[in-house]
Amino acid sequence: MSVKVSTGRVAKDYEVIDTIFALDSHKEGFWTGAADPAKAFEGVKQILSKKCIQLGGDAVQDCQFEYRVAIAEGTFSKKQVMEIFAYGTVIKLT
Repeated sequence: MSVKVSTGRVAKDYEVIDTIFALDSHKEGFWTGAADPAKAFEGVKQILSKKCIQLGGDAVQDCQFEYRVAIAEGTFSKKQVMEIFAYGTVIKLT
């Protein structure tokens, strides 16, 4: 099932089911290189989609995305972490 995740509104009739929140991150690694915000962004959208499906929704609209760069402890040094926070409204098309 394909779930649309949008910062705007769906131009169809719908019923609001619930609001949801998601968090994902990508950490700098020896083999993976620098923290990648695109990977964290894709991860947070996948989490929103899964939560939408669990609630019986068809889409997540009015999503807001925020980020922060954090520092995590590494084996030999500190590592940069890119965190993406997101929330939106789950809707069911009518």
